[in-house]
Amino acid sequence: MTRSYSTKALKKNMVYSTQDLARIYDVSVNTVTNWTKHGLRKSDNQQPHLFRGAVVNAFHKQRRMRSKTRLRPGEVKCTGCKLAVFLEVETLTERIVGKGTHMCFGRCPECGAHVQKITSQADRDYFEALRDPNTTVDSLHEEFREDLGGVGKDEEIYPPSVSSANDRLIYKWQNYAGCYDDKTVDRHLSAIRLMEEILGGKPFDQLTSHDVGLVREELKTSLVAVNELQRSKSTVAHTASHLTMFLQWLLKQDGYKRLPRDLPDYLKLPKSVYSASLTRQKRPYPTLDEAETLLREMPARSLKDQRSKAIFAMAFLGGLRADTLASLRVCHFDPVKKLIIQDASIVRTKNGKSLNINWFPIPKIFGDVVTDWVSRLETLGIGGLDALFPSEAILTNGEHVDHSQREPIIPTGTKHVVTEAFKVACRNSDVKYTPHSARHTLAAERDARPLTHEQRKAWSEAMGHEKEQTTDVHYGRLTDERRTELFRQIFEGKSATITELSDEAKIKIIDSVLEEIK
Repeated sequence: MTRSYSTKALKKNMVYSTQDLARIYDVSVNTVTNWTKHGLRKSDNQQPHLFRGAVVNAFHKQRRMRSKTRLRPGEVKCTGCKLAVFLEVETLTERIVGKGTHMCFGRCPECGAHVQKITSQADRDYFEALRDPNTTVDSLHEEFREDLGGVGKDEEIYPPSVSSANDRLIYKWQNYAGCYDDKTVDRHLSAIRLMEEILGGKPFDQLTSHDVGLVREELKTSLVAVNELQRSKSTVAHTASHLTMFLQWLLKQDGYKRLPRDLPDYLKLPKSVYSASLTRQKRPYPTLDEAETLLREMPARSLKDQRSKAIFAMAFLGGLRADTLASLRVCHFDPVKKLIIQDASIVRTKNGKSLNINWFPIPKIFGDVVTDWVSRLETLGIGGLDALFPSEAILTNGEHVDHSQREPIIPTGTKHVVTEAFKVACRNSDVKYTPHSARHTLAAERDARPLTHEQRKAWSEAMGHEKEQTTDVHYGRLTDERRTELFRQIFEGKSATITELSDEAKIKIIDSVLEEIK
């Protein structure tokens, strides 16, 4: 059996227990214990053992790098899990074979595979020391690390900014935060880790009002920064809100109730700070005509090209977020009823929201491209609960054909396929659009059409917004060019014609005329 940890990166800000790691990596608890013997740093020495996600990721990265370099004394390259490992004394045997060649044999402590190695004198010295009951494994490994000039030392494996003083508290908070969805937890953890970083890893049981004030000042400064440290108004506001909620929770925990009760108040930011912040350049979005042109010019030679073209078309057809789009199944696309079914039970959606989305009234080519893609999938034996946009490996290896008893093809775990599709669409364009730009395009299109109030509401709800104001405030904002054009029309005395007005506006005009007649 082989093990591969390359595709199982943990969330860097999260804290995991030994049992969590065993479950995620599908290994035994003893294997995790072996990792600690081989250099995985625990958050502290208390039980149960806890580990910072960033530290575990760095540990596995370092081990993969070690497997590509010269082995240390006593270390063996496993052909099963592809890692450089130290054998456990219980499985170790040594023999002299052939013309006096020394070899060692044993089992990999990671995957259990049989391993062997032609040994040097340094290897044999290591094995002799390993069998000495007065020598601990930890001290033996540390000795070899120092002999190798520091390879494997903590400061080289782990970034200096990674602090673990508050990991046990954060692990407790993670249990409380189970009432939030995963993305919300990630954003809260990011804010908490930011405060920890600003305060130099200071334990939270020593927080003072001055400390929280320093965090507030850092947030204020980031609003007007002119480099990569700049944060948007929304980011700063949400960070302050997340930290306020965390401090409110913290003050209720045993051992923290003696902290100043007004700590959350020190995170309040004056409105003038937001007003003084630098205005970020607005992200561009295409007009509907420009989006259609991009779609028509996309290549369609390979299955991957056709998938990218269908993804791009689907983004505008349903106004879907990238993560939702990537996780759709074939059965969620209904070309007969012109519906896209957003089923939150199996699709990655914002706030776990299920929704039946009518196709937006945009040029026919958008619907035709996706419909043709679904037909192409059917010829490959893909349908039903299979991924609407399978990975490239699935599309090319042919294993899915005529497998009536197979498990459904799972969608890709990230939104990368959607991002790549937009890169393909914009490959010859001076402006590079993001997947989210499709939602801005649809919002702007709503404002450009003479819709009734009820129709505008239906349009917003199809975008997943319960209130029209959400669409108005966050999407389809006027570009500088469009604003200039509208002012030019105003100066020239032009105004909207009666056909461009909503029914409510027309009724108001008629009522005012009738009032004048009276």
